[in-house]
Amino acid sequence: MLERLCALRAVPPFDRIEPSDLALLAEIAEPHAYGPGEVIHPGGARLSRVLVVVSGGIIQGDNEPAGRLLGTDSLSRNAPVPPLKGDPSVGACVLRFDRGPYFTLLRECPAFTIGLLELGAARRQNP
Repeated sequence: MLERLCALRAVPPFDRIEPSDLALLAEIAEPHAYGPGEVIHPGGARLSRVLVVVSGGIIQGDNEPAGRLLGTDSLSRNAPVPPLKGDPSVGACVLRFDRGPYFTLLRECPAFTIGLLELGAARRQNP
């Protein structure tokens, strides 16, 4: 569990969550590994979970890096995502959260929610 806690702490906006709350998240996080080029999501529909990339990477659409935090926009806005696959050379190791814990975070941790908004604003300014 300590590895999951450290991995989450390294990814904004999880770095804004109080240590005791982050420990609870680390406990329920589901680790999962995707092989090189493995399809994670076919695209065209919403992502049903939040994915936090802890090593490797995820590629979206036409081989663009997808970032380290995926699914938040999709869950919040019920928006479709592009096709996602594990990095062709190394795959991806992720921590997965179902929608319940994600929405609890939004309600209970204002610092997390503000961090998400700031990340979204930064992405719009630097596409």
